[in-house]
Amino acid sequence: MLDEAAIYTALERVVDPCSIATGAPITLREMGMIESIDLDRGAVRVTLRLTSPVCWQAANIIAMVEKAVGALPGVDSVVCALNGRAQWMPDMMHPDATARLRRLRPLAEVRS
Repeated sequence: MLDEAAIYTALERVVDPCSIATGAPITLREMGMIESIDLDRGAVRVTLRLTSPVCWQAANIIAMVEKAVGALPGVDSVVCALNGRAQWMPDMMHPDATARLRRLRPLAEVRS
């Protein structure tokens, strides 16, 4: 059965491209980038907040989200939207993700 939990599970396969570049792949959920999931029967809308309003990976992230969620049984349509007004803050990250980044970057660059 298609539910929000299944959608979140699918989104666990979507990794922030910039985190890959740092050597510490972090999922969108761990990054705190998933603002909301709306499910109306087989229609899914995922709204994200980006870590930067000028994220040059936005189109790639949208495509990855739509592909991952669209592959779920019961999904008829999926739209990934960006909330340009939502501000992402480092403290939105899951503590485990923050710890992984701290091992790679100086403490001042990754706040908890």
